[in-house]
Amino acid sequence: MSEKTKIWYLQNFNLFQGIDTTSMERMNKMSRMKESKKKDIIYFPDESSNNIYFLKAGKIKISRISEDGRITTMQLLGPGEIFGEGSLLGQDVHENIAEVVEDAVVCSINKDIFQDMMLSNPKLNLSINKFIGFKLRRIEAKIEDLVFKNAKERIIAFLKRYGKNFGKKMVDGVMVRPFLTHQEIADLTATARQTVNTILNDLVTENKIKYSRRHLLIRDKSWKQNK
Repeated sequence: MSEKTKIWYLQNFNLFQGIDTTSMERMNKMSRMKESKKKDIIYFPDESSNNIYFLKAGKIKISRISEDGRITTMQLLGPGEIFGEGSLLGQDVHENIAEVVEDAVVCSINKDIFQDMMLSNPKLNLSINKFIGFKLRRIEAKIEDLVFKNAKERIIAFLKRYGKNFGKKMVDGVMVRPFLTHQEIADLTATARQTVNTILNDLVTENKIKYSRRHLLIRDKSWKQNK
């Protein structure tokens, strides 16, 4: 990947808006940009947590593996988000697995270098702290869904967030491309694949959504993005 493309990605990353030219040039020099394909693993649990990752394109799934081998999907990340930030909070190894869900462009930088940049750039420091706080609130909301909502309510809540985070307003609703598989939705909502299939078909019958393997169209006006 060319240096021109790399610096373009960095300069257009929302977290870096307002950062001085010298710092951006250092970021460009010290970071590494990589294109990853669907199902590629960015890192596994117990691997050394030495880098911070910035997702510029595609989607990344963050999951946790229990001692008995069960996988719980914690987050679905889109362009403009960071991950692996546990290293900034003192974690020596990753606790989760980061897997590519949709072909991605990921920038990585050593955590020590990035921490030095945060110390010398108050705006960057503030942006990162706000972003980490926002991610923690999203995880708390997901946990509340798992505790207090039934399967249908969890899937509807997920579809609403999915449309808000990744969708585009159209005349007849909010369109998201591409859509996830039923198993991916099941993993993200702690439900069974067959349950996802049944509930999605019910929502189609109710004319609240329309979907295929290529897209999701949210027709219910109450689900539309507040933008």
